[in-house]
Amino acid sequence: MKFGIVESKDISAAREISGEITKFLDVKGHEIVRERFGGCDVVLSLGGDGTLIHAACANIEANVPFFGINAGTLGFLTAAEASEWQEAVNKIIKSDYVISERMTIEASIVDGSPFDIAQGRQLTPLRPAAPDFAGRAVDSFRAVNEIVVKGMYRVVSLAILVNDQRFLTITGDGVLISTPTGSTAYSLSSGGPIVDPEVDCLLVTPINAVGLPIPSVVLPSDDVIEIDVTQGDDVSLVVDGQEHVKVQKSQRVKVTKGRYRVKFGYFDKHHFLKALNAKFGLALRQ
Repeated sequence: MKFGIVESKDISAAREISGEITKFLDVKGHEIVRERFGGCDVVLSLGGDGTLIHAACANIEANVPFFGINAGTLGFLTAAEASEWQEAVNKIIKSDYVISERMTIEASIVDGSPFDIAQGRQLTPLRPAAPDFAGRAVDSFRAVNEIVVKGMYRVVSLAILVNDQRFLTITGDGVLISTPTGSTAYSLSSGGPIVDPEVDCLLVTPINAVGLPIPSVVLPSDDVIEIDVTQGDDVSLVVDGQEHVKVQKSQRVKVTKGRYRVKFGYFDKHHFLKALNAKFGLALRQ
């Protein structure tokens, strides 16, 4: 088999496990690559959920299943714990696993207010590139968990359209648009529901809205969501908690279902429900 390996550079345990797995696979005669995963049978992600999400998202066009080995903290999306790596690798070699395909979302920054659509005015086309905080030119963004539009230091006002229809106005810290995979991450801590990743949908969750609480809303996955910055000079688009891009007033962020799906590998078809109990202890709550 051809194995890809990606490891967290910030977790020493991940580096140690990487060395052990490399020796183990070498002895068994398997091929190992550490970049350009096209043609791999599987990719092992050594670290936490962040490592797994970033690696799977960055290499999504390789169409390869990613198996997370948790060397971090929570490890909700990973398939096995660090101490179980050898058992996990042996199961992979025997093809004793299942694949969970997860939807992604894509976001782009467009000049002009989305309310111009409803009023029949022509919008400025998508800008060829928007600078991120590092000054790189980026025109679109892909997320496995969520995209967030939020104020960095002050309260902001956001106007939201769904399929060109006025939907919601939020004044507060911001709003996040989540996939079912991301429903157990930032969305959950902001009051959103837990959604089985086998269900394709979009979650819209306000973040610390001013005044009466605004509930999270679950929408069909083929809806088009547009977020207009109506007030706020320090607004950012945050992608899976990693990429940060400035969004100017009167610009809008357009969010749609992603063109690609990520593949996560597990050793139990009921992994999601078991992970909920293992990580959150739901079965033990009264």
